[in-house]
Amino acid sequence: MADRAKYWQCPHPFLPVTAFMRWIALSVVVIVACVGALLLSQQKVLWHVTEPGMTLPEVRAVLPEAAPPAQPKSLDNGLSLGLVAPKVSNLDRAFDAELYFDDRGLQQVLLLPTRLLAAPAAMMEFDELRQAASRRYGRELPATGTPSANVPAEARWMAGPVMITLRVEQRATQAAVVMSYAAAQGRF
Repeated sequence: MADRAKYWQCPHPFLPVTAFMRWIALSVVVIVACVGALLLSQQKVLWHVTEPGMTLPEVRAVLPEAAPPAQPKSLDNGLSLGLVAPKVSNLDRAFDAELYFDDRGLQQVLLLPTRLLAAPAAMMEFDELRQAASRRYGRELPATGTPSANVPAEARWMAGPVMITLRVEQRATQAAVVMSYAAAQGRF
């Protein structure tokens, strides 16, 4: 019995306590970092620095380059164009942004290309943006339909409460690569 008691005695009694305290401190730091990252990932960002439901003045405060549109415009889903921002950057590309509102505030952002491309070049641009969007937003959602003559390619992602859509739209002899960021409230 005496041999057993000697076996469990630690030659350096404070070493195990110090190591245990370091382990607890490290665990607390890791848990706090994980909780912080989770909270940040749940932020309601619609696009860039905008959030769903922002008012026109709130959007202008965070996007000072945004201005009222020259012509009124509405989407098929009833949203009205409230602001435009020229030459904004998204996924390392330049777009012209159109910000759409309803009575609940900002609901959708359309990013239109600053130039039209020939169809093969538009498909290459689509593929590059699709890869960049997948790196940023994760796994692409399954396709919901078959390509059409007017929309030969489309990809979608869900990022928190936002549906991101990337598509190629045929425009006469050329094509446009368009991105849409819509608040997930049944308005896609």
